[in-house]
Amino acid sequence: MRRVLFLFIISISFSNLYSQTTQNENYQFFINLNNVENDQLTVELITPLITEDKILYKFPAMVPGTYKIYNFGRFASDLKAFDNSGNELSVSKNDANTWEISGANSLYKITYKIDDTFEDTAKPTIFEPAGTSIQKDTIFVFNNHGFFGYLDGYIENDYVLNFTKPEGFFGSTSLDAAERTETLEIFTAPDYQYVVDNPIFFNVPDTATINFDETKILISVYSPGKGLTAKDTQESLKPLMEAIRKFLGGKLPADKYTFLYYYSNSTKGSGSFGALEHNNSSLYFMPDVPVQAKSYMLAQLQSTNAHEFYHIVTPLNLHSEEIGNFDFNNPVMSEHLWLYEGVTEYFSEYIQLVEGLITLEEYNGAIEEKLNASSRYNDTLPFTVMSKGALDIHEPQYTNVYVKGALIGLCLDILIREESNGSMGLQDVINKLLQKYGKEVSFKDSELFGEIEILTSPKVRQFLDKYVAGPNKIPYDEIFAKVGLSVNKTPYEMINVAGVTMGFNPDNYRLKIENVESNNNKFINELGLKSGDELISFNGKSITFQNARSMFGSAQNEIKKGDKFELVVARYDASGKETKETLKATITETNTGYDFKLTADEKLTDTQKSLQNAWLGKM
Repeated sequence: MRRVLFLFIISISFSNLYSQTTQNENYQFFINLNNVENDQLTVELITPLITEDKILYKFPAMVPGTYKIYNFGRFASDLKAFDNSGNELSVSKNDANTWEISGANSLYKITYKIDDTFEDTAKPTIFEPAGTSIQKDTIFVFNNHGFFGYLDGYIENDYVLNFTKPEGFFGSTSLDAAERTETLEIFTAPDYQYVVDNPIFFNVPDTATINFDETKILISVYSPGKGLTAKDTQESLKPLMEAIRKFLGGKLPADKYTFLYYYSNSTKGSGSFGALEHNNSSLYFMPDVPVQAKSYMLAQLQSTNAHEFYHIVTPLNLHSEEIGNFDFNNPVMSEHLWLYEGVTEYFSEYIQLVEGLITLEEYNGAIEEKLNASSRYNDTLPFTVMSKGALDIHEPQYTNVYVKGALIGLCLDILIREESNGSMGLQDVINKLLQKYGKEVSFKDSELFGEIEILTSPKVRQFLDKYVAGPNKIPYDEIFAKVGLSVNKTPYEMINVAGVTMGFNPDNYRLKIENVESNNNKFINELGLKSGDELISFNGKSITFQNARSMFGSAQNEIKKGDKFELVVARYDASGKETKETLKATITETNTGYDFKLTADEKLTDTQKSLQNAWLGKM
């Protein structure tokens, strides 16, 4: 139920908060963006009225969509609590995310300082689309879980966020604005989940809009080098949004939506690029490319844009109890990442195909990439098991959701169409599930396969049990042939690099080792690879972003046990001085990978042609 929001807006100075801000049932936060000290912001909170003698103030350990424990409380410091007379209350820190406040029944105000995450190097480094940035007089990135916490037991109270800002700055967000002036912006939210779900950019705006009858879309771009603008993005994004709108039945599933694009020229941080979805927005972190590379970057972003927007459908509207009842500090994983991330990734490219934005040949190329990438993961690990263990035991396998997960979506779409004689596809099944469930009603993890079987057939259920919940390898050649696509694969041996996380340095275009997990990989241990190493050459051949994957094993570059391995890397000392190191090891173990080729058959049977037409939306 949505509660009535009582908003008290008083023109006051920050030094006189005690006597002039009335305490009520709301969280009333105050941040002055003009006051940045040591790259920190001070957060002041007039708390809701508390009845308990002791209360816990918490930051999230994890937020939806990230699938990783980050412990955002580690960026807060000097937390203090006061009564309404200014007397300090006793505060003790229980763990990285939790402070216990005694005498809470007289609690009036909490203050603390916040560091940003974008350039933080402490492990685990935070994926920037879920992170925060404090750049005085330039830009402030508010993923709100990095600045604002909640009192245990009061997570559903209303929030009021008061920002004093530099003149000329604008807060780009899908939050409801209660007031906007040259120096003040105030946003409201009905609960903590909504606050976390709506990030904000504060900067001198570069914005554009796309408007449909049912949806108002805001585009906000930050590019230090001005290589990309909001207008550029608008021109590229509009045809995609029109295609998604048509695919989803002629109406977008949101009344407002904000695309936030941060193009970075920094070499610090996680080393990864990507985006994070929300119900009414998505935040993108990409390299700041020169204007000459504008068209390339915009083309690369199309599938990412489609992926993040489609997340409105799943898991933001169709989800299990683990997501519907998300616990920020003790998260429980669902079994169905194949649906939340995999099916979303499938539709991000399929929508472009069926609505005419890309050709079948271009689509097949994208599927080839996913087939090739998925062969590098454990193909016998059941996807439901991997999903449940994605935060810990199976974390290295998690990114398979974007490759094999998408292939699962494609296979299901084909099988559902075959079983229904072309009258129904995967999106139709999702639509029927949305009619029964939706944003406010969650399904049970253990019941989803049964629900899908009821809507489709026992053969579809058999696929889910055997290839999603079971250890069996999907017969792609057999399933893809149903719509006239031939799969050929060439086996090859590749180096086992389990435990190594790769990134990219946009300054020199080198691949970078982001992390080397402690593991039993003898080859990696013998090689002596370290976090921060930048790859220069392998056995005398220069390593580039384009050839790196084939360097370490491909159909054109066979790797065998006993081969000598010589890797030249760049390392930096504390002062930033670069030295080149030559790392040597003998390859002691390999994994089998496959080089996949996908082609469209020219001669089809009547059955294949009929099913292909159904899949391509030509019926």
